[in-house]
Amino acid sequence: MAVSLAKINPCRAQLEWYKSYCDDSDNELGYYDSFKQIVASRRDAKVNMNRIRLGCFWDDFIDKLENNHLTHDFHKLPKYVNASQFYKLLVEPLEIAEYYRKNVHMEKGHYIENGREKRFKIFDKWWRERKVGDEEGKPRSKYASLTQDSCFWARVEEARDGIYRVLGETDVGRRLVLLGKIETFEAYANGMIERKEVSVDVVAKNSSYNLFVEEWRGLKLQMKMIMPSPHFPGFQDGMVQ
Repeated sequence: MAVSLAKINPCRAQLEWYKSYCDDSDNELGYYDSFKQIVASRRDAKVNMNRIRLGCFWDDFIDKLENNHLTHDFHKLPKYVNASQFYKLLVEPLEIAEYYRKNVHMEKGHYIENGREKRFKIFDKWWRERKVGDEEGKPRSKYASLTQDSCFWARVEEARDGIYRVLGETDVGRRLVLLGKIETFEAYANGMIERKEVSVDVVAKNSSYNLFVEEWRGLKLQMKMIMPSPHFPGFQDGMVQ
Protein backbone atom coordinates (compact mmCIF):
# COMPACT_ATOMS: atom_id res chain seq x y z
CA MET A 1 0.00 0.00 0.00
CA ALA A 2 2.92 2.35 0.64
CA VAL A 3 4.12 1.81 -2.92
CA SER A 4 0.60 2.35 -4.29
CA LEU A 5 0.25 5.53 -2.25
CA ALA A 6 3.55 6.83 -3.60
CA LYS A 7 2.44 6.08 -7.16
CA ILE A 8 -0.82 7.96 -6.75
CA ASN A 9 0.79 11.02 -5.11
CA PRO A 10 1.51 12.75 -8.46
CA CYS A 11 -2.28 12.92 -8.99
CA ARG A 12 -2.60 14.67 -5.66
CA ALA A 13 0.24 17.02 -6.53
CA GLN A 14 -1.49 17.95 -9.80
CA LEU A 15 -4.66 18.88 -7.89
CA GLU A 16 -2.61 20.93 -5.42
CA TRP A 17 -1.13 22.82 -8.38
CA TYR A 18 -4.61 23.30 -9.85
CA LYS A 19 -5.88 24.73 -6.56
CA SER A 20 -3.01 27.23 -6.43
CA TYR A 21 -3.64 28.14 -10.05
CA CYS A 22 -7.35 28.75 -9.43
CA ASP A 23 -6.86 30.66 -6.19
CA ASP A 24 -4.35 32.99 -7.87
CA SER A 25 -6.43 33.52 -11.02
CA ASP A 26 -7.56 37.02 -12.00
CA ASN A 27 -11.19 35.89 -12.22
CA GLU A 28 -11.24 35.65 -8.38
CA LEU A 29 -13.43 32.55 -8.41
CA GLY A 30 -11.18 30.27 -6.41
CA TYR A 31 -10.72 26.50 -6.42
CA TYR A 32 -14.29 25.32 -5.86
CA ASP A 33 -16.06 27.68 -8.23
CA SER A 34 -13.46 27.33 -10.97
CA PHE A 35 -14.02 23.59 -11.03
CA LYS A 36 -17.78 24.04 -10.81
CA GLN A 37 -17.60 26.16 -13.98
CA ILE A 38 -15.21 23.72 -15.64
CA VAL A 39 -14.92 23.87 -19.45
CA ALA A 40 -13.80 21.23 -21.93
CA SER A 41 -10.05 21.82 -21.94
CA ARG A 42 -7.12 19.44 -21.65
CA ARG A 43 -6.21 20.90 -18.26
CA ASP A 44 -9.72 20.43 -16.89
CA ALA A 45 -9.94 16.91 -18.28
CA LYS A 46 -6.67 16.01 -16.55
CA VAL A 47 -7.87 17.46 -13.25
CA ASN A 48 -11.07 15.44 -13.50
CA MET A 49 -9.15 12.26 -14.30
CA ASN A 50 -6.86 12.77 -11.30
CA ARG A 51 -9.93 13.24 -9.11
CA ILE A 52 -11.32 9.92 -10.35
CA ARG A 53 -7.99 8.07 -9.97
CA LEU A 54 -7.58 9.22 -6.40
CA GLY A 55 -11.12 8.09 -5.58
CA CYS A 56 -10.42 4.66 -7.06
CA PHE A 57 -7.23 4.32 -5.00
CA TRP A 58 -8.99 5.07 -1.73
CA ASP A 59 -11.99 2.90 -2.57
CA ASP A 60 -9.56 0.04 -3.21
CA PHE A 61 -7.82 0.76 0.09
CA ILE A 62 -11.14 0.58 1.98
CA ASP A 63 -12.12 -2.59 0.11
CA LYS A 64 -8.86 -4.26 1.18
CA LEU A 65 -9.50 -3.28 4.80
CA GLU A 66 -13.09 -4.53 4.80
CA ASN A 67 -12.07 -7.84 3.21
CA ASN A 68 -9.24 -8.42 5.72
CA HIS A 69 -6.47 -8.09 3.14
CA LEU A 70 -4.77 -5.64 5.52
CA THR A 71 -4.34 -5.80 9.29
CA HIS A 72 -7.43 -4.61 11.15
CA ASP A 73 -5.71 -1.47 12.48
CA PHE A 74 -3.75 -0.66 9.33
CA HIS A 75 -5.82 2.46 8.71
CA LYS A 76 -4.82 3.83 12.13
CA LEU A 77 -1.23 4.33 11.04
CA PRO A 78 -0.58 8.11 11.04
CA LYS A 79 0.66 7.93 7.45
CA TYR A 80 -2.72 6.76 6.16
CA VAL A 81 -4.86 8.80 8.56
CA ASN A 82 -3.09 11.98 7.45
CA ALA A 83 -3.06 11.01 3.77
CA SER A 84 -6.79 10.21 3.77
CA GLN A 85 -7.62 13.46 5.56
CA PHE A 86 -5.55 15.51 3.13
CA TYR A 87 -7.21 13.71 0.22
CA LYS A 88 -10.65 14.43 1.67
CA LEU A 89 -9.98 18.15 2.19
CA LEU A 90 -8.42 18.51 -1.26
CA VAL A 91 -10.82 16.43 -3.35
CA GLU A 92 -14.24 16.51 -1.72
CA PRO A 93 -14.81 20.15 -2.75
CA LEU A 94 -14.36 18.97 -6.35
CA GLU A 95 -16.86 16.16 -5.78
CA ILE A 96 -19.34 18.71 -4.46
CA ALA A 97 -18.68 21.04 -7.40
CA GLU A 98 -19.29 18.19 -9.83
CA TYR A 99 -22.51 17.25 -8.04
CA TYR A 100 -23.97 20.74 -8.27
CA ARG A 101 -22.56 21.56 -11.69
CA LYS A 102 -24.48 18.58 -13.08
CA ASN A 103 -27.57 19.54 -11.03
CA VAL A 104 -27.69 16.08 -9.45
CA HIS A 105 -29.23 17.69 -6.37
CA MET A 106 -32.34 18.47 -8.41
CA GLU A 107 -33.00 14.72 -8.74
CA LYS A 108 -31.43 13.17 -5.65
CA GLY A 109 -31.42 16.01 -3.13
CA HIS A 110 -28.55 17.87 -1.55
CA TYR A 111 -25.05 16.41 -1.43
CA ILE A 112 -24.41 15.76 2.27
CA GLU A 113 -27.49 13.59 2.79
CA ASN A 114 -27.85 12.09 -0.67
CA GLY A 115 -24.61 12.29 -2.66
CA ARG A 116 -21.65 11.89 -0.34
CA GLU A 117 -19.43 8.90 -1.10
CA LYS A 118 -18.90 6.27 1.59
CA ARG A 119 -15.13 6.85 1.62
CA PHE A 120 -15.50 10.41 2.93
CA LYS A 121 -17.71 9.29 5.81
CA ILE A 122 -15.16 6.62 6.71
CA PHE A 123 -12.33 9.17 6.61
CA ASP A 124 -14.32 11.43 8.95
CA LYS A 125 -14.42 8.55 11.43
CA TRP A 126 -10.69 7.84 11.10
CA TRP A 127 -9.87 11.49 11.69
CA ARG A 128 -12.12 11.74 14.76
CA GLU A 129 -10.49 8.66 16.28
CA ARG A 130 -6.89 9.75 15.66
CA LYS A 131 -4.47 10.69 18.43
CA VAL A 132 -4.58 14.47 18.59
CA GLY A 133 -1.31 16.36 19.01
CA ASP A 134 -0.90 19.55 21.03
CA GLU A 135 -0.08 21.55 17.91
CA GLU A 136 -3.61 21.08 16.53
CA GLY A 137 -5.13 23.40 19.13
CA LYS A 138 -3.00 26.41 18.24
CA PRO A 139 -4.80 29.41 16.64
CA ARG A 140 -4.05 30.16 12.99
CA SER A 141 -2.34 33.34 11.86
CA LYS A 142 -3.35 32.93 8.21
CA TYR A 143 -6.01 31.13 6.19
CA ALA A 144 -5.71 27.35 5.99
CA SER A 145 -4.23 25.80 2.87
CA LEU A 146 -7.42 23.73 2.64
CA THR A 147 -10.81 24.45 4.21
CA GLN A 148 -11.01 22.29 7.32
CA ASP A 149 -14.63 21.27 6.70
CA SER A 150 -14.57 19.28 3.47
CA CYS A 151 -18.37 19.71 3.18
CA PHE A 152 -18.25 23.48 3.56
CA TRP A 153 -19.22 24.11 -0.06
CA ALA A 154 -22.15 21.71 0.18
CA ARG A 155 -23.38 23.75 3.15
CA VAL A 156 -23.03 26.91 1.04
CA GLU A 157 -25.12 25.34 -1.73
CA GLU A 158 -27.83 24.29 0.72
CA ALA A 159 -27.92 27.74 2.29
CA ARG A 160 -28.23 29.44 -1.10
CA ASP A 161 -31.01 27.05 -2.06
CA GLY A 162 -32.74 27.90 1.21
CA ILE A 163 -32.66 31.60 0.32
CA TYR A 164 -34.39 30.91 -2.99
CA ARG A 165 -37.01 28.75 -1.28
CA VAL A 166 -37.85 31.23 1.48
CA LEU A 167 -39.52 33.80 -0.78
CA GLY A 168 -41.60 31.12 -2.49
CA GLU A 169 -42.69 29.51 0.78
CA THR A 170 -46.20 30.50 1.88
CA ASP A 171 -46.29 28.45 5.09
CA VAL A 172 -44.94 30.59 7.95
CA GLY A 173 -43.73 27.59 9.93
CA ARG A 174 -41.72 26.11 7.07
CA ARG A 175 -40.37 29.54 6.23
CA LEU A 176 -39.14 29.97 9.81
CA VAL A 177 -37.38 26.61 9.63
CA LEU A 178 -35.61 27.64 6.43
CA LEU A 179 -34.58 30.99 7.92
CA GLY A 180 -33.29 29.26 11.03
CA LYS A 181 -31.11 26.91 8.99
CA ILE A 182 -29.66 29.78 6.99
CA GLU A 183 -28.89 31.77 10.14
CA THR A 184 -27.21 28.71 11.66
CA PHE A 185 -25.00 28.33 8.61
CA GLU A 186 -24.17 32.05 8.63
CA ALA A 187 -22.93 31.79 12.23
CA TYR A 188 -20.99 28.61 11.43
CA ALA A 189 -19.30 30.15 8.39
CA ASN A 190 -18.44 33.35 10.25
CA GLY A 191 -16.77 31.26 12.96
CA MET A 192 -14.77 29.27 10.41
CA ILE A 193 -13.57 32.45 8.72
CA GLU A 194 -12.76 34.20 12.00
CA ARG A 195 -10.65 31.20 13.10
CA LYS A 196 -9.07 31.10 9.63
CA GLU A 197 -10.17 27.50 9.16
CA VAL A 198 -11.11 28.19 5.54
CA SER A 199 -8.95 28.45 2.44
CA VAL A 200 -8.64 31.66 0.45
CA ASP A 201 -11.07 30.36 -2.18
CA VAL A 202 -13.92 30.78 0.32
CA VAL A 203 -13.34 34.53 0.62
CA ALA A 204 -12.52 35.06 -3.06
CA LYS A 205 -14.45 38.03 -4.46
CA ASN A 206 -16.61 35.99 -6.87
CA SER A 207 -16.95 32.80 -4.83
CA SER A 208 -20.26 31.07 -4.16
CA TYR A 209 -19.81 31.93 -0.50
CA ASN A 210 -19.65 35.66 -1.25
CA LEU A 211 -22.71 35.25 -3.46
CA PHE A 212 -24.46 33.68 -0.47
CA VAL A 213 -23.47 36.65 1.71
CA GLU A 214 -24.94 39.10 -0.81
CA GLU A 215 -28.12 37.07 -1.37
CA TRP A 216 -28.65 36.60 2.36
CA ARG A 217 -28.22 40.30 3.02
CA GLY A 218 -30.78 41.06 0.32
CA LEU A 219 -33.25 38.54 1.72
CA LYS A 220 -32.97 39.98 5.23
CA LEU A 221 -33.73 43.43 3.86
CA GLN A 222 -36.79 42.10 2.02
CA MET A 223 -38.04 40.19 5.07
CA LYS A 224 -37.57 43.24 7.26
CA MET A 225 -39.81 45.26 4.94
CA ILE A 226 -42.63 42.74 4.41
CA MET A 227 -42.85 40.96 7.77
CA PRO A 228 -43.05 42.45 11.29
CA SER A 229 -40.05 41.42 13.37
CA PRO A 230 -42.02 39.61 16.15
CA HIS A 231 -42.81 36.90 13.60
CA PHE A 232 -39.14 36.54 12.71
CA PRO A 233 -37.01 36.67 15.88
CA GLY A 234 -33.77 36.73 13.88
CA PHE A 235 -34.70 39.88 12.00
CA GLN A 236 -35.02 42.50 14.71
CA ASP A 237 -33.51 45.93 14.24
CA GLY A 238 -29.79 45.72 13.90
CA MET A 239 -29.73 42.21 12.47
CA VAL A 240 -29.53 43.31 8.85
CA GLN A 241 -25.87 43.93 8.08
